Amino acid sequence: MHPVFLRLGSYVVYWYSALIWLGLLLALVYAMWLGTREGYRHSHVLDAALCLLAGGLVGARLAYVISNWADYGGRPAALLGFWGGGYVFQGGLIGGTLGLWIYALASRKSFLRLADLAAPAVALAQSVGWAGAWAHGANYGLVVRSTFSMWLPDLYGIYGPRVPVQMLACLGGILLFLRLHRLRKCRLPPGVVALLYLLGNGILHFVLGFMRADETAYIGLLRWTQVAQLIEIAFALGILLYLRVRQTTTAPEKSI
Repeated sequence: MHPVFLRLGSYVVYWYSALIWLGLLLALVYAMWLGTREGYRHSHVLDAALCLLAGGLVGARLAYVISNWADYGGRPAALLGFWGGGYVFQGGLIGGTLGLWIYALASRKSFLRLADLAAPAVALAQSVGWAGAWAHGANYGLVVRSTFSMWLPDLYGIYGPRVPVQMLACLGGILLFLRLHRLRKCRLPPGVVALLYLLGNGILHFVLGFMRADETAYIGLLRWTQVAQLIEIAFALGILLYLRVRQTTTAPEKSI
């Protein structure tokens, strides 16, 4: 697939960016549908989504620019080139969480409930975004001759028998979305669905990080994004274990 989706004179829209925006649109539609079923107005869900999106885009772009500052230090105008790709999910996760938290404070709504609503929507958007990475050749996999390899290009258009990391991440994101959607039907404590998203997302992308061949900074033997994912896993797992222990210790007291 050609990486360019649309040309309007000198203006270029890439498949990568187009599919990212498609994923965001699908996530918004899903969140509004689910939110109305749980008592939220369309306007409330839309406002929360816009705050999350604004924080996520700024955070994702800042994280990419900071980690690739050598490419942007002398080109300040390129900092705003959102349509050409250039996002880091970890930055988007932090920025989006901050944006959602600010909205929850301003509107006096439960941040944990909003986070539970957003979690499956974010997983859906990610899965579509990874399809965009495949179309663009970004986040490409290692060259390995195996039955699972596919003839795919890297970001520079060089083809080889690569591990289809983007497709695996897309499939994993869809499965995570479906699982979180089903968990929404269970009466779990506020915030648990969001924590399970962090846990599942962190494990999925930490494992896939060993199969990626795109250039990045390393901390020891791990990609810096894998270190961030380990923190994400530890954070989610730690709170989930705490909630589990708290539930088991308080249950006997309630029955007395």
